[in-house]
Amino acid sequence: MLCSRGKNRIFCAAAALCFLLTALSGCEHEDGITVISDGTAAEITESSASDTEVYAPSGLYIPEHMVTKYASLDYDARMQDAYDSVVDTILNFEPSAHMPLTISETDYVKVLETVRCEQLMLFYLKDRTLGDFDSFTHSYTIDFTYRFSVDEVNAMLKETEQAALDIISQLDENMSDYEKLKFFHDYLVLNVESSVDGEFADSIYGALIDKKALCEGYAKAFSYLCNLSGIENMIVTGYTGVDHMWNMVKLGGSWYHIDIGWDQPAQALKSQYPDLILYQYFLVDDAVIQNNRSINNYLCSPPDAEAETMNYFIYEDRYASDYEEALNIIEDSCRSCIDTGEKYFMLKFDSSNLCLQTISDLIKPDENGVSDIDRIVERLNFKGQISYIDYYKQYRILIFVVE
Repeated sequence: MLCSRGKNRIFCAAAALCFLLTALSGCEHEDGITVISDGTAAEITESSASDTEVYAPSGLYIPEHMVTKYASLDYDARMQDAYDSVVDTILNFEPSAHMPLTISETDYVKVLETVRCEQLMLFYLKDRTLGDFDSFTHSYTIDFTYRFSVDEVNAMLKETEQAALDIISQLDENMSDYEKLKFFHDYLVLNVESSVDGEFADSIYGALIDKKALCEGYAKAFSYLCNLSGIENMIVTGYTGVDHMWNMVKLGGSWYHIDIGWDQPAQALKSQYPDLILYQYFLVDDAVIQNNRSINNYLCSPPDAEAETMNYFIYEDRYASDYEEALNIIEDSCRSCIDTGEKYFMLKFDSSNLCLQTISDLIKPDENGVSDIDRIVERLNFKGQISYIDYYKQYRILIFVVE
């Protein structure tokens, strides 16, 4: 659901699978924690599932909004028939489906992958196998096996739905879509462990119930929360050295990327600052994404993401184009942390040289032995400690800790 059609119609996911057991906390990061001053609600707010429950003929409970369509929106009648047949087969726990000769084997593989990515609730599907050609029916047989019984899956789906509705119920009715997206992003970063050990780590059940997820679990959980909030979104797959999956959302008329898995802090950093949240992949454009990943266009091509207006660093005024601007942002952000009790803020620089200059000049004493950070601390009358973390300086980002 929640995808528009037209010139920029959506929509993409790719065939690359995200089942590889690989750590998804991001790139390798060099150590770098440096003390620089040691001073003396949504439209849906119910907390329970809908009173009008929908079931497949098999008795399977079908939660609302657990579908995020994109690639299938452009299917012709033959492809759509194949898609519907596969979905009906899986929803009804049938052991097999037939691939008619009206579409090619390659197209049928695309249909299977599209179903896997768009139908968020199908975590109970275990295997799918292409069988031999049946000369009597003039079709191929696709065999399916399932991990659980209908009753077991119903319990899991209702549990997942309730967990999502509980998150939605925490939204303030006056929140903007940007604030809702940030709330979902922050919730998943803080509450869901990036893990290769979870049995359901590639699903919304793993993310919202087990609280362990791989990239696919993060992406599907985030997409489901967006669906419940009426925010247009899609799922993208690609490659980052391993197969990967993330999200795109439409905000203010423009498309942006969001990668929850890569906004998890590196483990060494997370162990020291467990409540730290990164925003380096929150509402970013194609240029940021293309720095370290490639999008797989196997199923279709995603819309362009060229806008920067709603990017976290631009929107939150945390982007510095020169050193003087960086100083002003640091002082204003420190003041905000002191006033609100927040502990962290992130600052992104226009260039790597500016990032390195700030690291150097911020603590460089003048002829009187006073540095720029000393002057900021004095103006703020701050008695605590200000540090910066340069794990992410390769991305022109510094994290400041005010405590």
